Amino acid sequence: MTFSARLLSTFMLGPLLAAQAPPAASPLPRLLAERQVLTRRYAAARAQRNSLFGLSDKPSKKDLQAVVDALQGIVNKDEQIVAVLNQTAQAAQNTAATLQITSRDDRNLTSDRLAEIQNHQLNVQERERRAMARQLTLEDDLDAAQQARQWRDWTILGLGLACVGLFFWRRRR
Repeated sequence: MTFSARLLSTFMLGPLLAAQAPPAASPLPRLLAERQVLTRRYAAARAQRNSLFGLSDKPSKKDLQAVVDALQGIVNKDEQIVAVLNQTAQAAQNTAATLQITSRDDRNLTSDRLAEIQNHQLNVQERERRAMARQLTLEDDLDAAQQARQWRDWTILGLGLACVGLFFWRRRR
C-alpha cells in the first residue's frame, strides 16, 4: 500500500472508526471493586489480635492503626465514588437540559413546518377551486359557442334550401 493510499484511508476511515468507538467507560465499577478490596482489608485488620505475647484477646495498637487506615481508605474511596456519582448526575442534568432544548426546538420546527404545509394545502385548494370555476366558465362558453354554431348551421341550411327551392321555382316558371 502506498503512502498516499494509507493517508487517504486514514482520513476516510478515521472519522468512521471514531464514530463507532464506544463512549468512555464509567470509573464507577472500578471504584466499587477497589472499595470491596478495601472492605476485605478492613475485615482482615479487624480480625487481627496481636497483643503482647498473645496473652490477651484485645487488639494491639498496631492492629487498631491498621483498622483505622483501612477505614480511612474506605472513606477516601467513598468520597471518590460520591464525586463520580455527582459528575454523572451533573452530566445527566446537562443531557436532560440539552434534550429539553432540542425537543422544544424540534417541536417549534415541526409546528412551523406543519403551518407551512397547511398554508400550502389551503393555497392548493384555492387554486383548484379557481381552476374548477374557470373550467365551468369555459364549458359554459363552449356550450354557448356550440349552440350559436348550430343555430348558424341550421340558418345556413334553411337559407340554402330556400335558395334551391327558389332556383327550382324560378326555373319552372
